[in-house]
Amino acid sequence: MLPDDTLGDVGRAGAVDEDLVADIARRYYLADVSKVDIARSLGISRFKVARLLEVARARGIVRISVAVPSAVNGPLSDDLAQRLGVARCLVVDTTGTAREARAQVAAAAARALPDLIRDGDLVGLAWSRTVEAMVDVLTELPRCSVVQLAGSFSPSHGDAPDLVHRAARLSGGLAYALHAPLVVDDPSVAGALRRQPPISDTLRVADSLDVSVVAIGAWKAGCSTIWSAVSPAVRDAGLDAGAVAEVTGRLLRADGTAVASPLDDLMMAASLQQLHRPAERVALVSGPHRAVPTVAAVRAGLVTTLVTTGNVARAVLRLPAAAFP
Repeated sequence: MLPDDTLGDVGRAGAVDEDLVADIARRYYLADVSKVDIARSLGISRFKVARLLEVARARGIVRISVAVPSAVNGPLSDDLAQRLGVARCLVVDTTGTAREARAQVAAAAARALPDLIRDGDLVGLAWSRTVEAMVDVLTELPRCSVVQLAGSFSPSHGDAPDLVHRAARLSGGLAYALHAPLVVDDPSVAGALRRQPPISDTLRVADSLDVSVVAIGAWKAGCSTIWSAVSPAVRDAGLDAGAVAEVTGRLLRADGTAVASPLDDLMMAASLQQLHRPAERVALVSGPHRAVPTVAAVRAGLVTTLVTTGNVARAVLRLPAAAFP
Protein backbone atom coordinates (compact mmCIF):
# COMPACT_ATOMS: atom_id res chain seq x y z
CA MET A 1 0.00 0.00 0.00
CA LEU A 2 1.44 3.37 -1.02
CA PRO A 3 0.27 6.64 0.53
CA ASP A 4 -0.33 9.46 -1.95
CA ASP A 5 2.57 11.54 -0.66
CA THR A 6 4.97 8.72 -1.54
CA LEU A 7 4.47 9.69 -5.17
CA GLY A 8 5.71 13.22 -4.65
CA ASP A 9 4.85 16.25 -6.73
CA VAL A 10 4.13 15.02 -10.24
CA GLY A 11 4.88 18.46 -11.59
CA ARG A 12 8.48 18.40 -10.27
CA ALA A 13 11.02 16.91 -12.66
CA GLY A 14 12.35 13.56 -11.50
CA ALA A 15 9.93 13.28 -8.58
CA VAL A 16 7.92 10.42 -10.07
CA ASP A 17 8.77 6.74 -9.91
CA GLU A 18 8.56 5.96 -13.63
CA ASP A 19 8.35 2.23 -12.96
CA LEU A 20 5.18 2.92 -11.00
CA VAL A 21 3.86 5.18 -13.76
CA ALA A 22 4.53 2.45 -16.33
CA ASP A 23 2.82 -0.15 -14.12
CA ILE A 24 -0.28 2.02 -13.82
CA ALA A 25 -0.27 2.65 -17.57
CA ARG A 26 0.00 -1.08 -18.34
CA ARG A 27 -2.91 -1.86 -16.05
CA TYR A 28 -5.13 0.89 -17.48
CA TYR A 29 -4.34 0.73 -21.20
CA LEU A 30 -3.42 -2.93 -21.68
CA ALA A 31 -5.26 -4.84 -18.96
CA ASP A 32 -8.36 -2.61 -19.06
CA VAL A 33 -8.34 -2.13 -15.27
CA SER A 34 -10.38 0.88 -14.13
CA LYS A 35 -8.75 3.87 -12.43
CA VAL A 36 -10.74 3.11 -9.30
CA ASP A 37 -9.52 -0.49 -9.13
CA ILE A 38 -5.91 0.59 -9.78
CA ALA A 39 -6.17 3.20 -7.03
CA ARG A 40 -7.65 0.68 -4.60
CA SER A 41 -4.90 -1.87 -5.23
CA LEU A 42 -2.14 0.71 -4.73
CA GLY A 43 -3.73 2.56 -1.84
CA ILE A 44 -3.84 5.91 -3.63
CA SER A 45 -6.66 8.13 -4.91
CA ARG A 46 -8.17 7.74 -8.36
CA PHE A 47 -7.27 11.40 -8.98
CA LYS A 48 -3.60 10.51 -8.44
CA VAL A 49 -3.98 7.62 -10.88
CA ALA A 50 -5.47 9.97 -13.48
CA ARG A 51 -2.66 12.46 -12.97
CA LEU A 52 0.02 9.77 -13.32
CA LEU A 53 -1.59 8.58 -16.56
CA GLU A 54 -1.16 12.13 -17.84
CA VAL A 55 2.49 12.00 -16.74
CA ALA A 56 2.88 8.72 -18.65
CA ARG A 57 1.72 10.41 -21.83
CA ALA A 58 3.70 13.62 -21.24
CA ARG A 59 6.96 11.69 -20.70
CA GLY A 60 6.45 9.34 -23.62
CA ILE A 61 5.99 6.28 -21.43
CA VAL A 62 2.65 5.89 -23.19
CA ARG A 63 2.15 6.87 -26.80
CA ILE A 64 -1.47 6.69 -27.87
CA SER A 65 -2.41 6.18 -31.47
CA VAL A 66 -5.69 5.08 -32.95
CA ALA A 67 -5.53 2.97 -36.07
CA VAL A 68 -8.45 3.95 -38.24
CA PRO A 69 -8.57 1.39 -41.05
CA SER A 70 -10.54 3.71 -43.28
CA ALA A 71 -10.98 7.44 -43.34
CA VAL A 72 -14.33 9.04 -42.69
CA ASN A 73 -16.72 7.75 -45.33
CA GLY A 74 -17.50 10.99 -47.16
CA PRO A 75 -20.43 9.85 -49.35
CA LEU A 76 -22.13 8.02 -46.48
CA SER A 77 -21.55 11.02 -44.19
CA ASP A 78 -23.17 13.33 -46.74
CA ASP A 79 -26.14 10.99 -47.27
CA LEU A 80 -26.73 10.73 -43.54
CA ALA A 81 -26.48 14.49 -42.97
CA GLN A 82 -28.96 15.13 -45.77
CA ARG A 83 -31.41 12.51 -44.49
CA LEU A 84 -31.20 13.79 -40.91
CA GLY A 85 -31.14 17.47 -41.84
CA VAL A 86 -28.11 18.27 -39.68
CA ALA A 87 -25.11 20.47 -40.49
CA ARG A 88 -22.59 17.66 -40.65
CA CYS A 89 -22.08 13.95 -40.07
CA LEU A 90 -18.80 12.09 -39.71
CA VAL A 91 -19.28 8.39 -40.40
CA VAL A 92 -16.39 6.01 -39.75
CA ASP A 93 -16.54 2.48 -41.12
CA THR A 94 -15.22 0.91 -37.95
CA THR A 95 -13.84 -2.58 -37.48
CA GLY A 96 -12.93 -4.75 -34.51
CA THR A 97 -14.48 -4.98 -31.08
CA ALA A 98 -17.02 -2.61 -29.58
CA ARG A 99 -14.22 -0.90 -27.66
CA GLU A 100 -12.18 -0.47 -30.85
CA ALA A 101 -15.20 0.97 -32.64
CA ARG A 102 -15.70 3.48 -29.80
CA ALA A 103 -12.03 4.44 -30.07
CA GLN A 104 -12.36 5.09 -33.79
CA VAL A 105 -15.48 7.22 -33.32
CA ALA A 106 -13.73 9.05 -30.49
CA ALA A 107 -10.68 9.73 -32.69
CA ALA A 108 -12.86 11.19 -35.44
CA ALA A 109 -14.60 13.40 -32.89
CA ALA A 110 -11.25 14.51 -31.42
CA ARG A 111 -10.05 15.58 -34.86
CA ALA A 112 -13.24 17.52 -35.57
CA LEU A 113 -13.91 19.17 -32.22
CA PRO A 114 -11.19 21.89 -32.25
CA ASP A 115 -12.64 23.32 -35.47
CA LEU A 116 -16.09 23.62 -33.86
CA ILE A 117 -14.87 25.67 -30.89
CA ARG A 118 -13.91 29.34 -30.89
CA ASP A 119 -11.70 31.11 -28.37
CA GLY A 120 -13.75 32.06 -25.32
CA ASP A 121 -16.46 29.43 -25.85
CA LEU A 122 -18.05 27.44 -23.05
CA VAL A 123 -17.98 23.72 -23.85
CA GLY A 124 -20.17 21.18 -22.06
CA LEU A 125 -19.11 17.54 -21.72
CA ALA A 126 -21.37 14.68 -20.68
CA TRP A 127 -19.50 11.57 -19.55
CA SER A 128 -19.74 8.42 -21.63
CA ARG A 129 -17.16 5.83 -22.59
CA THR A 130 -16.92 7.37 -26.07
CA VAL A 131 -16.63 10.95 -24.80
CA GLU A 132 -13.93 9.83 -22.36
CA ALA A 133 -12.06 8.11 -25.19
CA MET A 134 -12.33 11.35 -27.20
CA VAL A 135 -10.75 13.40 -24.42
CA ASP A 136 -8.01 10.75 -24.06
CA VAL A 137 -6.81 11.43 -27.63
CA LEU A 138 -7.42 15.17 -27.87
CA THR A 139 -4.16 16.98 -28.57
CA GLU A 140 -5.37 20.57 -28.76
CA LEU A 141 -8.35 22.82 -28.13
CA PRO A 142 -8.91 26.53 -28.59
CA ARG A 143 -8.87 28.46 -25.32
CA CYS A 144 -12.26 27.63 -23.82
CA SER A 145 -13.89 26.80 -20.50
CA VAL A 146 -15.40 23.38 -19.88
CA VAL A 147 -18.45 22.49 -17.80
CA GLN A 148 -19.66 19.06 -16.68
CA LEU A 149 -23.20 18.47 -17.96
CA ALA A 150 -24.18 15.68 -15.60
CA GLY A 151 -23.11 14.21 -12.29
CA SER A 152 -20.91 11.16 -11.93
CA PHE A 153 -22.63 7.86 -12.52
CA SER A 154 -20.28 5.82 -10.34
CA PRO A 155 -16.52 5.57 -9.86
CA SER A 156 -16.39 2.34 -11.86
CA HIS A 157 -17.99 4.07 -14.86
CA GLY A 158 -15.35 6.78 -15.21
CA ASP A 159 -14.55 10.05 -13.53
CA ALA A 160 -16.64 12.86 -15.02
CA PRO A 161 -15.00 15.71 -13.02
CA ASP A 162 -11.56 14.44 -14.05
CA LEU A 163 -12.70 14.45 -17.69
CA VAL A 164 -13.68 18.12 -17.44
CA HIS A 165 -10.45 19.10 -15.70
CA ARG A 166 -8.32 17.31 -18.30
CA ALA A 167 -10.10 19.07 -21.18
CA ALA A 168 -9.79 22.44 -19.44
CA ARG A 169 -6.06 21.94 -18.81
CA LEU A 170 -5.62 21.18 -22.50
CA SER A 171 -7.49 24.35 -23.50
CA GLY A 172 -6.07 26.61 -20.79
CA GLY A 173 -9.57 27.60 -19.67
CA LEU A 174 -11.67 27.20 -16.57
CA ALA A 175 -13.19 23.90 -15.42
CA TYR A 176 -16.66 23.74 -13.87
CA ALA A 177 -16.97 20.32 -12.26
CA LEU A 178 -20.25 18.97 -10.95
CA HIS A 179 -19.44 17.13 -7.71
CA ALA A 180 -22.69 15.22 -7.45
CA PRO A 181 -24.06 11.79 -8.34
CA LEU A 182 -25.78 11.52 -11.69
CA VAL A 183 -28.85 9.78 -10.27
CA VAL A 184 -30.17 9.13 -6.76
CA ASP A 185 -32.97 6.96 -5.43
CA ASP A 186 -35.09 9.61 -3.70
CA PRO A 187 -36.60 12.72 -5.37
CA SER A 188 -36.35 14.69 -2.12
CA VAL A 189 -32.64 13.92 -1.87
CA ALA A 190 -32.14 14.95 -5.49
CA GLY A 191 -34.00 18.20 -4.87
CA ALA A 192 -31.91 18.98 -1.81
CA LEU A 193 -28.69 18.31 -3.71
CA ARG A 194 -29.74 20.50 -6.62
CA ARG A 195 -30.31 23.40 -4.18
CA GLN A 196 -26.78 23.23 -2.78
CA PRO A 197 -24.82 26.22 -4.12
CA PRO A 198 -21.83 24.32 -5.59
CA ILE A 199 -24.19 22.07 -7.56
CA SER A 200 -26.78 24.69 -8.48
CA ASP A 201 -24.05 27.13 -9.54
CA THR A 202 -22.45 24.59 -11.89
CA LEU A 203 -25.80 23.61 -13.39
CA ARG A 204 -26.55 27.30 -14.04
CA VAL A 205 -23.26 27.67 -15.92
CA ALA A 206 -24.78 25.40 -18.58
CA ASP A 207 -27.23 28.22 -19.40
CA SER A 208 -24.38 29.80 -21.39
CA LEU A 209 -23.24 26.80 -23.44
CA ASP A 210 -21.69 27.44 -26.86
CA VAL A 211 -20.75 23.82 -27.64
CA SER A 212 -21.99 20.55 -26.16
CA VAL A 213 -20.64 17.03 -26.55
CA VAL A 214 -22.96 14.18 -25.56
CA ALA A 215 -23.53 10.52 -26.31
CA ILE A 216 -26.81 9.01 -27.46
CA GLY A 217 -28.04 5.88 -25.72
CA ALA A 218 -31.03 3.61 -26.25
CA TRP A 219 -33.51 3.21 -23.40
CA LYS A 220 -33.03 -0.52 -22.97
CA ALA A 221 -30.82 -2.90 -21.04
CA GLY A 222 -27.17 -2.73 -22.05
CA CYS A 223 -27.59 0.43 -24.11
CA SER A 224 -27.72 3.11 -21.39
CA THR A 225 -25.52 3.36 -18.31
CA ILE A 226 -28.43 4.89 -16.39
CA TRP A 227 -30.74 1.93 -17.07
CA SER A 228 -28.92 -0.28 -14.57
CA ALA A 229 -28.80 2.50 -11.94
CA VAL A 230 -32.55 2.93 -11.53
CA SER A 231 -35.34 0.71 -10.31
CA PRO A 232 -37.47 -1.47 -12.61
CA ALA A 233 -40.39 0.87 -11.86
CA VAL A 234 -38.45 3.88 -13.22
CA ARG A 235 -37.32 1.91 -16.27
CA ASP A 236 -40.87 0.73 -16.99
CA ALA A 237 -42.32 4.21 -16.52
CA GLY A 238 -40.04 5.46 -19.28
CA LEU A 239 -40.90 2.55 -21.57
CA ASP A 240 -44.63 2.94 -20.92
CA ALA A 241 -44.35 6.61 -21.90
CA GLY A 242 -42.68 5.65 -25.18
CA ALA A 243 -39.02 6.35 -24.38
CA VAL A 244 -36.54 4.98 -26.93
CA ALA A 245 -33.54 7.25 -26.38
CA GLU A 246 -31.53 8.65 -23.47
CA VAL A 247 -29.28 11.69 -23.74
CA THR A 248 -27.54 12.86 -20.56
CA GLY A 249 -30.26 11.22 -18.48
CA ARG A 250 -33.13 12.79 -20.44
CA LEU A 251 -35.57 10.42 -22.13
CA LEU A 252 -36.98 10.92 -25.63
CA ARG A 253 -39.66 9.31 -27.78
CA ALA A 254 -38.93 8.31 -31.38
CA ASP A 255 -40.44 11.59 -32.60
CA GLY A 256 -38.05 13.59 -30.42
CA THR A 257 -40.57 14.70 -27.82
CA ALA A 258 -39.44 14.63 -24.22
CA VAL A 259 -40.69 11.89 -21.90
CA ALA A 260 -41.81 13.09 -18.50
CA SER A 261 -40.94 10.28 -16.11
CA PRO A 262 -39.86 9.75 -12.49
CA LEU A 263 -36.27 9.77 -13.75
CA ASP A 264 -36.41 13.56 -14.21
CA ASP A 265 -36.79 14.03 -10.45
CA LEU A 266 -33.80 11.81 -9.69
CA MET A 267 -31.22 13.39 -12.01
CA MET A 268 -28.39 15.87 -11.48
CA ALA A 269 -27.89 16.97 -15.06
CA ALA A 270 -28.39 19.77 -17.54
CA SER A 271 -31.97 20.21 -18.69
CA LEU A 272 -33.16 19.64 -22.24
CA GLN A 273 -33.61 23.41 -22.52
CA GLN A 274 -29.93 23.90 -21.71
CA LEU A 275 -28.92 21.19 -24.18
CA HIS A 276 -30.86 23.01 -26.91
CA ARG A 277 -28.95 26.24 -26.37
CA PRO A 278 -25.47 25.76 -27.90
CA ALA A 279 -24.92 26.62 -31.53
CA GLU A 280 -22.77 23.50 -31.90
CA ARG A 281 -24.33 20.32 -30.52
CA VAL A 282 -22.03 17.34 -31.05
CA ALA A 283 -23.37 13.83 -30.50
CA LEU A 284 -21.33 10.62 -30.51
CA VAL A 285 -23.00 7.30 -31.30
CA SER A 286 -21.39 3.88 -31.26
CA GLY A 287 -22.92 0.47 -30.81
CA PRO A 288 -25.96 -1.47 -31.94
CA HIS A 289 -29.63 -0.61 -31.43
CA ARG A 290 -29.02 3.13 -31.74
CA ALA A 291 -30.53 4.02 -35.12
CA VAL A 292 -33.95 5.02 -33.77
CA PRO A 293 -32.44 6.79 -30.71
CA THR A 294 -30.16 8.75 -33.06
CA VAL A 295 -33.11 10.01 -35.08
CA ALA A 296 -34.96 10.81 -31.84
CA ALA A 297 -32.07 12.97 -30.61
CA VAL A 298 -31.91 14.79 -33.94
CA ARG A 299 -35.66 15.40 -33.93
CA ALA A 300 -35.34 16.72 -30.37
CA GLY A 301 -32.93 19.39 -31.62
CA LEU A 302 -29.91 18.05 -29.71
CA VAL A 303 -27.59 17.44 -32.69
CA THR A 304 -25.85 19.63 -35.24
CA THR A 305 -22.80 17.37 -35.69
CA LEU A 306 -23.13 13.59 -35.51
CA VAL A 307 -20.10 11.31 -35.25
CA THR A 308 -20.97 7.65 -35.64
CA THR A 309 -20.18 4.28 -37.16
CA GLY A 310 -21.02 3.01 -40.59
CA ASN A 311 -23.29 0.35 -39.09
CA VAL A 312 -25.38 2.95 -37.27
CA ALA A 313 -25.48 5.23 -40.32
CA ARG A 314 -26.69 2.46 -42.61
CA ALA A 315 -29.30 1.38 -40.08
CA VAL A 316 -30.59 4.97 -39.89
CA LEU A 317 -30.80 5.21 -43.68
CA ARG A 318 -32.84 1.99 -43.78
CA LEU A 319 -35.54 3.48 -41.54
CA PRO A 320 -38.83 4.43 -43.25
CA ALA A 321 -39.23 8.02 -44.41
CA ALA A 322 -41.82 8.66 -41.71
CA ALA A 323 -39.09 8.32 -39.07
CA PHE A 324 -37.34 11.49 -40.20
CA PRO A 325 -38.06 15.15 -39.47
